[in-house]
Amino acid sequence: MELFRYKFTDLFDFSSPSMEMWLAPTELLEFASIVAQHMLAAHPDLVDKGICVAVYNSGGIPVSMVPLGTVH
Repeated sequence: MELFRYKFTDLFDFSSPSMEMWLAPTELLEFASIVAQHMLAAHPDLVDKGICVAVYNSGGIPVSMVPLGTVH
């Protein structure tokens, strides 16, 4: 298990405060997908607004990005 940070961001102007989660590296994509699904279930108006779930390793390097909606 490793400590990762994740946040919601549009990669330009908007960035939520980051949250921490202990995960195995093999769980990153599944974790980010589940977080994105839960966010869209709670806030369906966010679909296709250019926001994604970004997961960063302990060094601050992005290791996974899952969009809230479709990729164009």
